[in-house]
Amino acid sequence: MANERMRDPAEEREEIYRHIDEGPSDRPFSDFNEGLGRIPTGPAKGWRLRAKKAKSCDICEGDLWVEGEDGEMVPCACRERRAARRAQNRLRAGDWWHGTSLSFAAPPLTLVPGGVRDAIEEMCSNVEDERATRNLWVIGDPGSGKSALCAYIAQRLYSTDYAIAQRVGDLLSHLRWLGGVKGELAVERRLEKLIETPLLVLDNIDRAVRSRSGVAPYALQSSCASHDLIRIARLLRERQASMRPTVVTSRAAPHDCAVRLASVSRVDLVRGLLGTASGATDPFEDFPGYTQGVLDGAFEDLRNSAKICSMDLPQRLAMAA
Repeated sequence: MANERMRDPAEEREEIYRHIDEGPSDRPFSDFNEGLGRIPTGPAKGWRLRAKKAKSCDICEGDLWVEGEDGEMVPCACRERRAARRAQNRLRAGDWWHGTSLSFAAPPLTLVPGGVRDAIEEMCSNVEDERATRNLWVIGDPGSGKSALCAYIAQRLYSTDYAIAQRVGDLLSHLRWLGGVKGELAVERRLEKLIETPLLVLDNIDRAVRSRSGVAPYALQSSCASHDLIRIARLLRERQASMRPTVVTSRAAPHDCAVRLASVSRVDLVRGLLGTASGATDPFEDFPGYTQGVLDGAFEDLRNSAKICSMDLPQRLAMAA
């Protein structure tokens, strides 16, 4: 190129001869350090796996799963510690259901009626002190803050491990997945844990809509099968028998929740029939009067022993004014 400096062979040759005549420079070399330096951890092949095993315990050696006494793979103690640490970090960051730490002094719980707020605080205090408390049924329009109340209860009682908060649609889909992948024994263990928890919070008891869409093409999106409804009725009845409190939220009145939960949308009817015909899903079941009757009985028992609270929109607007 025109802008580059042209090579001069004669000048380079003179520089080489001058270096030969004068000899090497007398610059002293630095002292050699015989101590051990930093041991490199990367980017040698497999360094991530070695670092993972170095941080794990000696039992699982980084696999995070160990074989139990019955031959079944169970999570290692280090895996449970990691899960608890992630949950603590998520809670400190305020990332719960809606991504924020919830309080009655800030939206979206600012406009919660005073009666509902007092009932929630009283229930949380009784659960923390291990005192007996009544069931709670919260009714409200869409956007009134029912899900935020459930998340607040979960945050309030997180450190005590006394509460489990679940969306009904997500819970039913999770139980359906457990039954199909790990068998009915895993479903029974999950139901037993939900029955024995001191406080169970069920959001949207009248809607079986999942917060995330299913992967299977013929999976039910906004409805559930008969055995799913029987599980919900059994869960409520056994908690009633053991006198453990339950918090439920719904859009409809308690006497209409069973009908709304047992109804099948047209889209899910087509999905169920196609899945049954192709063999991609379990046989589709209709919703007989027996299943709805079981739900009616469980909801009626819960309603008779629960405190009914309303979060209707006109009341919230009147409080804001």
